[in-house]
Amino acid sequence: MRASALKRASQWQPAVVVAAVVVLTGGRLLTLSAHQRAAEMRISAQSAVANHARQIEVALRGLLEEARAEARRALNAQGDGTRSTPLLTVVPRPNAFWMTNTGTVLRAGASDPTVSRALASEWTLAGSSGHAGVEFLEPVRYGSQWFVAAQAAMGATAANGTAPPRARAVVYESLDALLLRAHFGQLVNEGYDFELLQSLAPTGEQRVFLASHGHYPDAVSGAIHPPGALALAPSSPYLELAIRPATGWYPARFLATGIGLVAVLAWLLAWGTHDLTHTLSRTRAALGTARGRLRVVHARLATEIEKHEALQKTLEHARYHDPSTGLPNRRYFMDQLDRALRALRTRRLQSIAVGLIHIDRFALINDTLGHTAGDELLLHAAKRFDKVLGGSETVLARWGADQLALMVYPVQSAAGAQAIAGDLQGACQEPFAVRKHRVRIATHIGYTCVDSGLQRTEEVLREADIALSVANQQKGPLAVGYTPGMGGEAMSLIGLEADLHIALDRHEFRLLFQPIVDLKGGRAVGVETLLRWQHPVQGLLTPDKFLATAEEAGVIVPVTHWVIERACRLAAAWRQRLPADADFYVSVNLSAAALSDPGLRQYVARVLEATHTPPRYLKLEVTEGGLINNVSTAREVLDAFHNIGVELMLDDFGTGSSSLSHLQRLPFDFVKIDRPFVNRTGSERADTAITAAILQMTSSLGLRAVAEVVETQAAAQALVQMGCSFGQGYFFSEPVEAEPALEQLRSHVYPTGVVPIISTTGLERDAADTVIETPVPAESVDVPLADTRTQRIPELPTLEAPYTPTLKLRTPKSLEGSLEEDEAGPQGRPDAKRVVQS
Repeated sequence: MRASALKRASQWQPAVVVAAVVVLTGGRLLTLSAHQRAAEMRISAQSAVANHARQIEVALRGLLEEARAEARRALNAQGDGTRSTPLLTVVPRPNAFWMTNTGTVLRAGASDPTVSRALASEWTLAGSSGHAGVEFLEPVRYGSQWFVAAQAAMGATAANGTAPPRARAVVYESLDALLLRAHFGQLVNEGYDFELLQSLAPTGEQRVFLASHGHYPDAVSGAIHPPGALALAPSSPYLELAIRPATGWYPARFLATGIGLVAVLAWLLAWGTHDLTHTLSRTRAALGTARGRLRVVHARLATEIEKHEALQKTLEHARYHDPSTGLPNRRYFMDQLDRALRALRTRRLQSIAVGLIHIDRFALINDTLGHTAGDELLLHAAKRFDKVLGGSETVLARWGADQLALMVYPVQSAAGAQAIAGDLQGACQEPFAVRKHRVRIATHIGYTCVDSGLQRTEEVLREADIALSVANQQKGPLAVGYTPGMGGEAMSLIGLEADLHIALDRHEFRLLFQPIVDLKGGRAVGVETLLRWQHPVQGLLTPDKFLATAEEAGVIVPVTHWVIERACRLAAAWRQRLPADADFYVSVNLSAAALSDPGLRQYVARVLEATHTPPRYLKLEVTEGGLINNVSTAREVLDAFHNIGVELMLDDFGTGSSSLSHLQRLPFDFVKIDRPFVNRTGSERADTAITAAILQMTSSLGLRAVAEVVETQAAAQALVQMGCSFGQGYFFSEPVEAEPALEQLRSHVYPTGVVPIISTTGLERDAADTVIETPVPAESVDVPLADTRTQRIPELPTLEAPYTPTLKLRTPKSLEGSLEEDEAGPQGRPDAKRVVQS
C-alpha cells in the first residue's frame, strides 16, 4: 500500500511542481502588471489633475476680469475722479460690491448684503495680515457654501506710487458655481474620486473645501494658481486638487481576474503534466514491449534480407542466363557488347569480333528427341566452343532457339576471325551423345569485325545477322564475314517491303494470263491469272521475287482481293464479247496467308455478285503447301467456296507431301500436275510413269487433271495418250495480256496432234517409257515452289487395268538426301518411303 501511495505521489509530483511554478510566475507577473497598471493610471491621473487645474485657473481668471470690469464701471461713475467715493446712483452687479480700504461696504449688489459684509470683513483681516494688496481672497465659508472673491482698485495710486486707492470693487462667486463653470463634473465621469483643499501655512494643515469621498493619502495632487498676487504666501498654491481612481490604484476586478487566470492556468498545466506523466509512463511500458517485438522483427528481417539477397542473386542470374541451358542470354550478351564498344571508344580494346552461330537441323532434333534434348545438345556445343576459344577473352550466349552469339576480343584481323569460325565448325564434326543417340550437326556462322567504338550495339548485331543470313543461303557448313555490300542487299529487301505497302495505291500490279487448253479438242477452255509487279526501279518482277516478302509484310490479303476482283471483272467483260455458247473460266492462285483470311469467302461472294459473274467462271488454285499447316481450317474455307459454286484446283501436286488424303478429304475438282513429273531429258522413264500413275489416280477419284509446263509437241501427245484432259505451258502460249488472252479464248485452235506412239494393248505399261521434253522458262513461274526436301508418294488406288506400273522415285541431286524406310505399321503394312535431307 505504501509503495502504491508513493508511486501515486511520485506521479503527482511533477504536476505539483508545475502548478507551483505557474503560481509563482503568475503572481510575479500579476504584481508587475498591477504596478505597471498603477503607474499608467497615475500618469493618467496627473494629466487629469493638470487639465482640471487649468480649467479652474481659467475660471478664476474670468472672475478677476469681472472684478476689474466692475472697478472700471465704478470709476466711470465718479466722473473726473475728484470724489473719493462713487456715485450712489450706480448699483454694483448682483455678485459684486464696493468697499473701502478699511473694509466698509460702500454699495452692494442685489445679492445678500451679509455675504458682502462677510467677505469685506475677511478681506480686512487679510489686509491686517500683510496681504492688503492681493487680488484674490481665499475661499470664505458662509453658511453651507464656500465663496471665492476677486478685487480690483478703483482709481490710480499717487505719483510716487505710495498712496493706495481709496475704494475697491469686489466680485465673488460660490465655489460650486465656479467649479461647475470649469466643467469640474467631468472628473467624476472619468472615474476619479477628488478633494479640493488648501494647505494652511505655517502649520501645514489642510482645509478641505469639496470632496467626493474620504481623504486619500496616496492621491495625485496638483496646484491651482490664480492670476495676480496670492492671498497666501507666494510659494503656496491658492488651491490644491487631489484625485485618485474610484476603484483604486489596484482594482479588485483586475486582481481577481489575474488571480483566477493564474489559478486556471496552474490547474490546466498541472493536470496536463499529470496526464502527460501518466501517458509517458504508459508509453514507456508500450515502448519496452515494442522494443521486444522490434528485436524479434529485426531478427526476422535479417533472415528475410538474407533470403532476399539470395533471391536477388537468383533473379540476377535468371535475368542474364537462359533458364533451359544456364548459358548467358541475349540481355547479358548485349550488355557485354555495349561495354566492349565503350572500351573501344576509350582505346582500352583495339578490335572485337561478333558472330552468330546457327545450328542446322536443330528443329528436327527437337521434334524427334524433344526440346530438352535440343537444349542439352546446345549446351554440349557451347562447351566445345568454349574449349576451342580457351585462349581468348570470349562471351558466349544463347541468342535464339537454335543460335548462339559469340564475342571474341582481341581479334587481330578478319582472317583471324575467319580462322576462329573455322575452328568452331571443326569442333562440330564429331557427333554429340544426346539421350543415347549420336547426333551430328553442322553450323552456319555469320560474323563481323569491329575496330571502332562509333557503332551501336544494334548495328553490330545487325551486321552479324546479315552475314548469317548470307551463310544460311549456302549449302553445307559455312562461315561468312560481313561486308558493306551485304547491308545494301538487306536494305534493298527492306525497301522492297516498304514499296509493297504502296504498290496497290500506285497501281503497279498487273496481270498476265496463260491459256489452259483442252488437249483433245485443241481449244483454250480457261486462263490462269499470273501476278506481276511493275516496280518503278527494278522493273517487272515475278512472284518469286516478292511474294514471300508480301506474305511476311502482311499485304498478301489485299493483293489477293485485288486479283480476284480484277479477274471477275475481266470474266464479266469477256462474257459480253465472246459467243453466247462459249464456256471458259479464270483461275486465281491463293496463298496460304490468303487462305487463312476469315473474310475471303464473303469477299469472293460479294465480288461475284457485284460483277454479275456466275461462280463457274471463277476457279481458285490452292497449293499443297498452303494446306499442310491447318487442314481442318482449309477444309472449312474450301467447302464454303464449293457451296457457292466456285470450283477448286490443287496446284503443284507432287512438289510437297503429295498426300492422297488431300484429294480424298478436300473438295477439289482439278489437280494440276507440276513439272517435277515431266521428263526434261528423255534419259529416264520414271517421271513419265509417275505422271501416268497420277493421271489414273485422279481419274479414278473423279478429278480432272491439268498438266503444267507443257513445252513441246511430244509432251502434249504423251499427255493425251496417258489420259490427261488439259495442258498448260509455253507450247500453247506464253503469259499474255488480257486482250490476246481473249482472242485465244475466242477462236484459237492449238495443234495438239494426237498421234498414238504406243500400242493400245499395253497403254499403261508403255506409258512409262514415253519421254516428254519440257524445258521450263523462268517467266512461267507464278509462285515460289514448295519445299521439295520431303516428298511422300501417295497410296494409289487399285486400277481396273490389267497392269499396275511400279513407281520408283528418283531423288534430285539438289536434295542430297538419303532414303530411310520406316518400320511396318501396326497392321504390318509398310509406310511409304520418304526423303530425309542430310
